[in-house]
Amino acid sequence: MSLKPADSSVVIPVFNQLRYTTDCLESLRRDGVRDEAVVVVDNASSDGTREFLASNPAIRTIHNDTNLGCAAAWNQGVEAATADWIIILNNDVLVAPGWNNALIQFATAQGLDIVSPGMCEQELDYNFQEFATQYTAKMSNVARIGTACGVCFMVHRRVFDKIGLFDPKLGIGGYEDSDFYRRAAVAGFRLGITGAAFLHHYGS
Repeated sequence: MSLKPADSSVVIPVFNQLRYTTDCLESLRRDGVRDEAVVVVDNASSDGTREFLASNPAIRTIHNDTNLGCAAAWNQGVEAATADWIIILNNDVLVAPGWNNALIQFATAQGLDIVSPGMCEQELDYNFQEFATQYTAKMSNVARIGTACGVCFMVHRRVFDKIGLFDPKLGIGGYEDSDFYRRAAVAGFRLGITGAAFLHHYGS
């Protein structure tokens, strides 16, 4: 299946960590994701993030005067996104080539509504491109059905249409991803993680 970047929108909430944000965006570009398909929600960064985003006008940006937390920022991004598939993505990640298409192909083939890629979580002390190629070649047919990961998860718009957005009442670090997955599963939507897509996450 041949896909275009417009098949998905990418929502990235940020709070400072400008270096991570610039590296993340560059990895998205290398995977063929156009800046126009990206929504960055800036939760009142004070490290030059706002100025950096202003210098990249093709990226759709939303600036908050205070840190509203993940759930509220995710909701702003989802409402601004235009594609049927919406990818919620941490800024402290690098995505491997083929990541975007692999997520959509996996979701389509398996009949899933929310999907995440495989990932490595640690300092970047290995050859990312080389390992990603080896990983996806070996793990392309491996799947874990019934769960997803808050670092990166792709949601079809039909899920939001039925169960609503993320719950901002949970506050900062309030397991808003787990709550959303639970509500989605109760509503009959299917989740999964695929080894055919890979990213590096600097956090844990």
